[in-house]
Amino acid sequence: MESYPRWKYLLVLFVLISATIYALPNFYKSYPGIEILINDSKNIENFKQDYSKYLTNDNNKIIEQDNKLIYTYNSIDAQLDAYNNLSVIDSYFDYTLVTYTDIPAWLAKIGASPMFLGLDLKGGVHFLLQVDESNIKKNLLREFESDIKKELIENKIRYKSFERSKDQLRIIFKDSETLDSAKTLLESNTRDFIIMPDSNSNLNILISDEALSRDLKSSIAKNLTILRSRVDELGVSQPIVQKQGKDRIIVQLPGLQDSTRAKNILGSTATLEFRLTKGTPEDWLQSLNQNIPSINSSKLYKQRDGSPVLLSRKIIVGGADIKNANSGFDSTTNSPAVFVTLSDYGADQMLKTTQKNIGKRMAVVFVEKNKEEVINIAVIREAFSKSFQITGLNREEAQNLSILLRSGALSAPMEIVEERTVGPSLGEENILAGKNSMYFGMLLVVLFMFFYYRIFGFIANIALFANLIIIIAILSVFQATLTLSGIAGIVLTVGMAVDANVLIFERIREEILNGNSPNSSIYAGYKKAFSTISDANITTLIAAISLLTIGTGVVKGFAVTLVIGILSSMFTSIIGTRAIVSIIYENKKQTGLSI
Repeated sequence: MESYPRWKYLLVLFVLISATIYALPNFYKSYPGIEILINDSKNIENFKQDYSKYLTNDNNKIIEQDNKLIYTYNSIDAQLDAYNNLSVIDSYFDYTLVTYTDIPAWLAKIGASPMFLGLDLKGGVHFLLQVDESNIKKNLLREFESDIKKELIENKIRYKSFERSKDQLRIIFKDSETLDSAKTLLESNTRDFIIMPDSNSNLNILISDEALSRDLKSSIAKNLTILRSRVDELGVSQPIVQKQGKDRIIVQLPGLQDSTRAKNILGSTATLEFRLTKGTPEDWLQSLNQNIPSINSSKLYKQRDGSPVLLSRKIIVGGADIKNANSGFDSTTNSPAVFVTLSDYGADQMLKTTQKNIGKRMAVVFVEKNKEEVINIAVIREAFSKSFQITGLNREEAQNLSILLRSGALSAPMEIVEERTVGPSLGEENILAGKNSMYFGMLLVVLFMFFYYRIFGFIANIALFANLIIIIAILSVFQATLTLSGIAGIVLTVGMAVDANVLIFERIREEILNGNSPNSSIYAGYKKAFSTISDANITTLIAAISLLTIGTGVVKGFAVTLVIGILSSMFTSIIGTRAIVSIIYENKKQTGLSI
């Protein structure tokens, strides 16, 4: 048998030692916890004095790390109780639900940490959101109408009227000659819509598939960014926000059980508008009774108590001009408030307006989908520009509004089409079921290999355990999320991991039956079986990579562990077992093999 290269021994040793070290954090006990981010050590001491009473109980520990505190608990119920306590008090800090693992400092220094657990193993909330395609069509048709009107006016083509329905625009002309001129002009300038004339001198404008697809793709990309920003504000560690299909987004919030607040934050399209009031309270009541604004250039709104108010149609500042927003309390009245910071353009517009309208009233309008509500009306006492505050909200509304303003309004409205809550107890049951299935599968494989291939079977079993450690280490190093389907992928890998060794061992048996010496049989078995092993694993790998790139959700979780398992099993089965066999049999005269 040829001498096995020394560098391969070193490679196997290095991989096993590294994998063992980086897999270790997963075997230390984990605790549900709350992580508090604080600016400096002085604030940490202040926090302990002011807020620890909301977070501590008889069983939890407090870990201090750099600029953060971690409160750990013995149960998820205790963690969620403390989290709810924090959510109802005013706070100047950020806090997040976490899982704390008490690993040694030397492991933390080299970046070793446990893998993340998915929603089905940890518990939490799952949402599937879908973009409102009809809203995108509506906005596109509105843009087309504006552009087409401008184009026709510039080219002195007269039209009688425009009609806009849910799916198309209709331009009505006085005769067919004018229609033909308009059709020729519009066809030469755009590909975003389809032009269809009819016999009544009407031009029907339909949205092209390319324009709709492009706008839908753009809206999804923008909404992904906004939703990630909103999810970060909810205080959840390791959230998942990813696209599914052409018009859907998955949001998974492991550890979070308050689905109502999450739903309100994620699906909201809320923003603010600042407008001047028009007329007097008498004018407002008259407009309500007549259901028509009694003053020109005004629009009738309702306040939170149901009373009417007339506001200017001109918006001073909108949601797009809001740069930052934070919730807090008014220093004078101690009522909940939202502290708003405007962009440079918004600040300039606000300054110009307030300078000219001191003594007049300005309203703040809350806008969400078809809902428009005046949440505050205040007299302009002095000119202001970049920073100011909004009152008239309760504490929860102020917190939620500040989150929505910071993240920005969704590019297109989204509806929650699926909502699922997984309890922490069910997650623990899933983990236990996954572990038991893996242990049972490994036990059967180990027993079969040992009794059927004896010493060589024992070597294959060592490779099987090494393969499992490598999978865990890779998932931990890349901070991949382990799901229930991922455990299924590991269980499948356990069975596949010994396939290569079965092929090699059967080939060695054939060589021995053909009269070859034990050493030459081992060499020939590994060499001749390699092409079969590589072909089988490469074809499986191609299918697994396809699932990984195209699949979503549980399919992707399964594919991740399957890809890692295939690569690691090839290493352990071919290089790892070969190294052990060489140590036992190389350069030794054997009369037989225990196979």
